[in-house]
Amino acid sequence: MKKICTLIVAPYAPVRAGLAALLRETEAICVQGELPSNTETLARMLPGLTPDAILYDGDGLEALLATIERMPEPPALVVLGEQPNRDLPLLQAAEALPGWGYLSRDSEAHTLMLALQSAAAGLVVQEAQAHTTPAPVDDVLTHRELEVLALMAQGLPNKLIAHKLGVTLHTAKFHVAQILAKLGAASRTEAVTLGARRGLIAL
Repeated sequence: MKKICTLIVAPYAPVRAGLAALLRETEAICVQGELPSNTETLARMLPGLTPDAILYDGDGLEALLATIERMPEPPALVVLGEQPNRDLPLLQAAEALPGWGYLSRDSEAHTLMLALQSAAAGLVVQEAQAHTTPAPVDDVLTHRELEVLALMAQGLPNKLIAHKLGVTLHTAKFHVAQILAKLGAASRTEAVTLGARRGLIAL
């Protein structure tokens, strides 16, 4: 079985060392290296690396995703976090990722291994307790978000949404992530369905 070459990204050296030790307990993962999670280091180092997957524990997920998009072959990403309402919409809107996972920070080695393998195979892995809490119905979308939701309903990807609205791709992705978070949706399709049910768009 091919080992999943994994890059560990976390802000503190002890955290990186601990995660590396966990992964080395498994036979299916090889640790390609470790990087601090500051934006400057990632922007400088990450595009030149070719891991199968990244294991990430940090608070700058949006910046990491922006850097991953610039990589010739974007890797899978498994995030260790405790704020799914903030993080999951960003992951769901990241079209460059071949697969991704979201786990709690106390996950065991075997769980990490399975998540990395699954994400590298193009799958989405999410712990049961990591699902988002639906936002209240009166958490309304802005005018721009309603425009984006309508374009999502037409099946347009983020690049075409950005082109239609005359905004950057990064801005379009931010709007999509905000829509998913406000509607408590787990996917673009679910966001469109929920938006239609609430009368925000017409299908």
